[in-house]
Amino acid sequence: MAKQDQLNKTDSNQLEEGLGDSAPEGAETPQAPEVNGEVNDTDSKIAQLENELAALKQERDELYNKMLRTQADFENFRRRSRQEFEQLALYSGEDLIKKLLPVLDSIERAVACSDLSSEKFENWRDGIVLILRQLQNLLAGDGLEEIPAVNEMFDPQFHEAVLQEKSDQVERPTVVEEMQKGYKYKGKLIRPSLVKVAVPDGDQ
Repeated sequence: MAKQDQLNKTDSNQLEEGLGDSAPEGAETPQAPEVNGEVNDTDSKIAQLENELAALKQERDELYNKMLRTQADFENFRRRSRQEFEQLALYSGEDLIKKLLPVLDSIERAVACSDLSSEKFENWRDGIVLILRQLQNLLAGDGLEEIPAVNEMFDPQFHEAVLQEKSDQVERPTVVEEMQKGYKYKGKLIRPSLVKVAVPDGDQ
C-alpha cells in the first residue's frame, strides 16, 4: 500500500513538471490586436486623401477657368487685329486722296472761271475738263464720293456752315450755296462741305 502511494505521488509530480514545461518561465502572454487604433488611423488617412482630392479638383477648376479666359482673350485679340488690318487695308489710300483734293479743287475752279464765249480758251478749257473728268473717275473708282450739298437739308455731320441767312423760302435749314465740296472716302468722312445755309425767317 505504501508502495502504491509512492507511485501516485511520483506520477503527480511528473504531471506538474510537464505542465510547467509547456509554459516556459519569462514567456509573455499573447494579447488581442488593437483594432480600434487601426480603424482610427485608417479614417485619418481617408480624410487626408479626401482633402487632397478636393484641393486637386479646385486647382483643376481654377486652371480650366484660366484656360477659358486665356482662350477668350486670344480670340478677342485675333478679332481686333483682323479688324484693324482690314481698316488699314481699306483706308490705305486716304492720305493720298486728301493730298489730291486741293488739286481737284484748283482744276474745278479753273474750269468754272474760264470764259466760255472766248474761242481763245475753248481748246484749253476742253483739255482741262478732260483732265478733270479723268481725275474724278479715277478717284471715284478708288472710293471717293462727293457729299451732296446744294438744296440739301443742312446736316452738321457732313456740312460746315460758314455763312447763314434768313429766308422765307425754306422751312428747315437748307444749303443754298457750296463754297468747297465735301468728300467721303469709302463711306468715311474725310472733309465736310463748306456751305452757306438758309434758315427759316422767324418773323414769318
